[in-house]
Amino acid sequence: MNRKIKTTELTFEVPLDGGDNYRMNECVEQIAQLIDQYFGTEIEDVTRINDLVDQEISSSWKQERSFNQAEANGGSK
Repeated sequence: MNRKIKTTELTFEVPLDGGDNYRMNECVEQIAQLIDQYFGTEIEDVTRINDLVDQEISSSWKQERSFNQAEANGGSK
């Protein structure tokens, strides 16, 4: 049984320049808008989304630094 699910196309403009804070704020705002679209909400306080995005970025950068350090030291053994 094939059910056709009603959908809507979403488009985001992703800034390729600007400082980290600007890009972070844009990202957080777009995530809030996406949640609003999916669940019919109206998120006004984006503090928790901001915290989540900040944690994910920090974790990714930390992993990248660890990987780069391991590569600089001759790779993992």
